[in-house]
Amino acid sequence: MEKLPGRPLGDRWFDLSDRERLKVLLQLVQLEAKVHAIELPASGSIYYANDLPLDSPRVVIPDSDFCIGPSTALEWWFAERASLRTDRGPCKDPIDVLRNPALKELAWLRANGRSRFPFERAYREFTNYRLSDPSEHIASLEFYLKIAPELLPPNEFLRPVLRHPDLQPNNIFVSDDLEIVGLIDWQHASVLPVFLAAGIPKFLQNYDDPESLNFRPPPTPDLDDMDEGEKAEALHVFKRRHTHFFYLAFTQRFNGPHFRAMDQDTNMLTRRIFTHAGEPWEGNNIPLQADLVLISKCWHRFSTSPCPISFSTTKADSIMHSQGEQEEVDLQLKQIRNIIGIGVDGWTPLEEYEAACARARQAKIDGLASLDTDHEREMAKRHRPFDDHDEDE
Repeated sequence: MEKLPGRPLGDRWFDLSDRERLKVLLQLVQLEAKVHAIELPASGSIYYANDLPLDSPRVVIPDSDFCIGPSTALEWWFAERASLRTDRGPCKDPIDVLRNPALKELAWLRANGRSRFPFERAYREFTNYRLSDPSEHIASLEFYLKIAPELLPPNEFLRPVLRHPDLQPNNIFVSDDLEIVGLIDWQHASVLPVFLAAGIPKFLQNYDDPESLNFRPPPTPDLDDMDEGEKAEALHVFKRRHTHFFYLAFTQRFNGPHFRAMDQDTNMLTRRIFTHAGEPWEGNNIPLQADLVLISKCWHRFSTSPCPISFSTTKADSIMHSQGEQEEVDLQLKQIRNIIGIGVDGWTPLEEYEAACARARQAKIDGLASLDTDHEREMAKRHRPFDDHDEDE
């Protein structure tokens, strides 16, 4: 950061005009297109060839000092996973790319899995504070491995590409006139087949909004006859839709392979189940189970062969109900974070820290006062998501 000119885009993002936002989005998409165009021979992470131990697996990148080696993505090294003897790549076969992260989690669960609460404390109430059983996640991973070979798309979408792992404003440095001068935080970057690397960066996407899914320019809101609160909300919604639409529009124009990968009707679900199967298990069995239910219901979109997994109607309904409850909790958490003034990771600007702490304390007082029984208050105190706690609890 000290070597880069400019400053983080996050310092200015929320104050940009529509025209300024488009200027940044266009540059960002063009940068992605330039990186996507680099021909890479395998999936994994990029190293200087001389930096890897001699016995480390590698695939040489022709005519360069670089090679593809084992993945440095965080999920491969989280907790005891760093000591697992498991295949971290590089991978030339896309099937291995799909399977290896799940195999890593299976190995970790069988060696270290124990019953625990979900890491997200707010999910615990609707399960009556029941511990999650790692055997459930093991069963889901075994189901995933059965269907993984059928998730491969046509060859057009199998080419390995490099993509920034966290493309958000604080990692984008710009000059005073909003020229992008650098991107930081590449340390966990991985090369993946384009169908798995594709997608709108989380900070820019607006998938929860049905209007954004229609891929059409959002109309400018009519602010007449609105009070200040209504105007602020209408402008916030418009900016989200505007950003989502123009990221896609610029990608369609300047990075066709990426856009075509995103445009596949199965792409979003495939990327989601790949992520949920490979991410470190922290006591939440529902997301991967819900993905498996959804894929089993629309299996004809993936394969003409019979689906190798199935769920009873009762089990499927129960899983999707739990998924719906988690999504409702996520929405409530978002609203509380907005009131307190913190991000998903708990971050707040230094100058807002004391005020945010005061708002958090008041939110706790108000929340406890709204409960009816001593047991509810005790559980809410013990599992409150905004209090400091041991992450292994």
